[in-house]
Amino acid sequence: MGKYVYDAFISYSHKDLEWGRRLQRELEGYRLPRELRREKNGNVRLKIFRDQTDLAGAELKESLTRELERSRFLIVICSPASAASRWVDDEIRTFCAMGRANRVIPFIIDGEPMSDRPELECFPPALREMEDVEPLGVNIQEIGKHKAMLKAASVLLDVRFDRLVNREKQRRRKTILTIASGALAVAAVVGGLLIKNAEISRKNKEMSFDVYGAAILNLLQKDTLEPEEFAFILTSAEGENPDAINFLAFCYRYGKGTEANPEAAFAWYQRLADMGDPRGMVALCQCYMNGIGTAVNPKMVFHWSIKAAETGNADAMVNLGFCYQTGYGTEENQELAFQWYKRAADKKDEQGILRLGTCYLLGTGTEENPVLAFDCMRQLAEMGNTDGMYNLGLLYNFGIGTEENPEQAYYWYRKAAEAGDANGMRMLAWCIENKYGTGDLALEWYRRAAEKGNEEAKADVERLTGGGENPQAPESQTDNADVRQAPESQTDSADARQTPESPAGSGKAR
Repeated sequence: MGKYVYDAFISYSHKDLEWGRRLQRELEGYRLPRELRREKNGNVRLKIFRDQTDLAGAELKESLTRELERSRFLIVICSPASAASRWVDDEIRTFCAMGRANRVIPFIIDGEPMSDRPELECFPPALREMEDVEPLGVNIQEIGKHKAMLKAASVLLDVRFDRLVNREKQRRRKTILTIASGALAVAAVVGGLLIKNAEISRKNKEMSFDVYGAAILNLLQKDTLEPEEFAFILTSAEGENPDAINFLAFCYRYGKGTEANPEAAFAWYQRLADMGDPRGMVALCQCYMNGIGTAVNPKMVFHWSIKAAETGNADAMVNLGFCYQTGYGTEENQELAFQWYKRAADKKDEQGILRLGTCYLLGTGTEENPVLAFDCMRQLAEMGNTDGMYNLGLLYNFGIGTEENPEQAYYWYRKAAEAGDANGMRMLAWCIENKYGTGDLALEWYRRAAEKGNEEAKADVERLTGGGENPQAPESQTDNADVRQAPESQTDSADARQTPESPAGSGKAR
């Protein structure tokens, strides 16, 4: 690597934090195929720098400039959020000023480069202004997530992209269903993917998780499924493998590898729930609440919420608390609602902590306790939850559960705003307008909140652009009940915890 410590520095907007984490993890975990490692004289592993501090909270730091100097390439995660981030733009300009403009890699995850529509533009100004250099490009919308990662790796490793893709295909065919010898051995069909149906039906119950689960996980990571891959999942589900059943239900629900079929998805979730798997139970709650493959049935939502909650599933605990709080499918019982929210919160579940804090604040099922409400919101905010950030700002703003602290209120409003929260943006603008910061930034944040659909912020924009008196603190923000709560409408699908986007996951819906 020579004078460089890192192969690449990843620049991103905090709205794209998960993509920053994912790209760093996948690049650092990628291993070249054996024959290519020999060409490179060893086991080449990439080293990536991703800043984990509050990039958007201060000017580009000297320490970050130093890390840019120590990085061979700059990967810019491009999206409309990063296009609007002056922090990302500063990093690009700093890197280019070092004479390395030809080593900038735009990694496009959303939007369009050089777009005529500002809301779709994904290139920060520094990229749009490049005239003499054509930046290396990676676009997940064109080649998919996995190939986009391979393309970035090919640039960093100085290996032709097509060689990595071809070797990856060969490696997948060899490893996806490598089965242990002995009693667990299963014959593979051409392509190394579809195991003989009869063998699966007879033996997949006995397969170890390390062997069988790895095959399912590999398929989960693919954007699309080939017919023989879907056939493998179907046959495995028919052999009563719970991971395969969960994945199959997901495929039918969202049309992955097959036509979307809500009724079939419901039937397979039912089968998984009947096996005692909480993933199936939580999924049935959502189906019964939103009429997915079956009729809406509040009593069945309550029934499966209890069963799943008793297994220790935090999602189900929150659902059950919601049922008791609102009388959905059962008699209203605020005390039991509080108890189930607390059990979910004890598991560090974000929705559980949010609802528990609201119970303490409003006295729902327990005595009002602003101090404990404050503790809940602080814990939630420190976990990176935008509702917690916004609510903590309110509590500091109005001295609820703590002493009034304008600086801390401003800090947490800003954290929420920079994470994309419209209410946080509006309150940040109010703080700035009222001399918590630079006054000329107030209109910008009011406008950003208005663009997110905040009606009060729209009125603030009209007031400032059309003249008027200095604003008072927004009245709706001074009411304790305005602290962010979970949705109250049972018709909204967000009221029931969603089944996981990745069916082999933990059952979280984030």
